[in-house]
Amino acid sequence: MVHSVVGGTKPALTPSLIDKIAEARRERHMSGDTSKIAGLIDAYQTSPEFKKLAKSTLPTMQMWLQRIKDKFGQAPIAAFEDRRMKGDILDWRDQWADKPRTADMAVSHLSRLLSWAQARGRVSVNICDGMAKLYESDRSDIIWEQHHFDAFFAKAAIEVREGVELAACTGLRRGDLVGLPWDAVGDHAILWQTSKSRGRNRIYVPLIPETLALLERIKARHAAEMQAQRPHRRKPMPKTILSNSRWQPWTPMGFGSRFNDAKVDSKIEVNLHDLRGTFVTRCIMAGLTDQQVADIVGWGTKDVAAIRIRYVDQARVVVDLGKRIARTSVNRL
Repeated sequence: MVHSVVGGTKPALTPSLIDKIAEARRERHMSGDTSKIAGLIDAYQTSPEFKKLAKSTLPTMQMWLQRIKDKFGQAPIAAFEDRRMKGDILDWRDQWADKPRTADMAVSHLSRLLSWAQARGRVSVNICDGMAKLYESDRSDIIWEQHHFDAFFAKAAIEVREGVELAACTGLRRGDLVGLPWDAVGDHAILWQTSKSRGRNRIYVPLIPETLALLERIKARHAAEMQAQRPHRRKPMPKTILSNSRWQPWTPMGFGSRFNDAKVDSKIEVNLHDLRGTFVTRCIMAGLTDQQVADIVGWGTKDVAAIRIRYVDQARVVVDLGKRIARTSVNRL
């Protein structure tokens, strides 16, 4: 009981009383199924850990929590301490077997829920730990080569081409790529504290010659297009380096959609993410060590070394051979 008055007038609803009523309703709602997965999900969604999730993460997390609730909501929490439950989880996951990444996300989000439950003492183990993933793809040694750029640029609009070039010059992922502001560009490096993970992620990228040239081209294109407009239709340079055809910042989804359209039209098989490998080759060519490059892109040194061996060192050998052949030909003359 929240509040009781015998006789007299009806009590006023004070802010304190309203808070008590809301708390009582929440506890009553939870008390009916605290032993079930549905109740565990409800508790997680009111927890400080859930409230700390980034806004960009919430829609996906909520979608998967609802899917988990639809499948396992009435199952006792205790059942998820029994290793035989793994079979049910894998059967549920396998409905997305034709989309391995999605299938792995199903287990990943259930595992995140159970990890929270384990920390709160609701379960003693997280039975999702160690489950094999369906999606296995190491594309760290795949890069965009010149013929990829040529084919893509022939089909893509200028604002999409600039995004691809910037990715090749910075190694940034799509979300950071479209959000990168001009004021993050320093004299010698890009230094930026992103909005991801509530500002705890910092990006440090050295400025290579290709980056500087690209930035100048973007500025020149904006200046030329605005000069061609009537004064009342001119727009200032956006705060972000990349912008769409209306000189407005891209959304990650908007850029991704336009990128995919051009990729399909150009019939290339490399992905936007593969431009990170291209950036690695450019850093190596600029003289950075494997360890320095690994620190920038967050890879292991063996992955950087694989790129160096496959593309950079091989290219240097070919160029050196070409120079030697040319010198030999001159000497013969």
